[in-house]
Amino acid sequence: VSVYEGLRRLGLTEHIAWRVSFAAVPAPILIFVAVLTLIFGQDHPAGKWSQRHNTLATQLAVKQGHEVHYGSDEVPQAPSSDDDDDDLEKKTKGEVSVNVVSEPDSTIVKSTVDIAVNEPLTMKTALTIISSPLTWLPALAYVTTFGFELALDAKMADVLYNLYNRRVDGFSMVTAGYYTSVFGFLNLVTRPFGGYVGDVVYRYWGTQGKKWWTLICGLIMGASSIAGGFYLANHTGSDLPDLAVVMGVFSVAAIFSEL
Repeated sequence: VSVYEGLRRLGLTEHIAWRVSFAAVPAPILIFVAVLTLIFGQDHPAGKWSQRHNTLATQLAVKQGHEVHYGSDEVPQAPSSDDDDDDLEKKTKGEVSVNVVSEPDSTIVKSTVDIAVNEPLTMKTALTIISSPLTWLPALAYVTTFGFELALDAKMADVLYNLYNRRVDGFSMVTAGYYTSVFGFLNLVTRPFGGYVGDVVYRYWGTQGKKWWTLICGLIMGASSIAGGFYLANHTGSDLPDLAVVMGVFSVAAIFSEL
């Protein structure tokens, strides 16, 4: 809001100042986090990209017939009791050892994610990935959840301002922005709580449970959004919609889009 007020003092219109403030604050934060991730983040859960085969997933995939493509700097190394061979392998200059687990425990596998093996991207694998419906399903789910939240954060202030500006004394664009910021602040609770619930659901019911949990959240979010839309559509003209009802219904939609 302070950014918005500063832009207004610089002569920008309410519409332009509000749009710029939405980009001026989150964008530098997102870029900063991306740079930190690039510098301090790992290439792979096993560490470096060259160590990606040092995981249980690789061994499970090999047992199921998956062909592992080792890079030029990788040397597959089977367990050996010969210390001399181990020392020689470790001293080989410029090579990365890949330790193979002989008997992985396949009982811990709950989904294909557990046996996924990262490989260098080729045109063939890229086309296979793009043509798979499983690639687009998470993307569509993300659009309808996080995309919904972004749309709500971006447009709800305009909706509230147009509804109450001339009917409620002192209801300015800043006031509408304060009300709309509630949906963003909900992330402080709903994001961590949603992750915790997802972990618990996965622990007890596996991937199937997480699918059902995702569907339940989506249905509640959609039902709340439709209910809010009908409520606003049925309160036009002199019949002013109740602000508490509007915020309550769309807050429920925002919560279940963020879980």
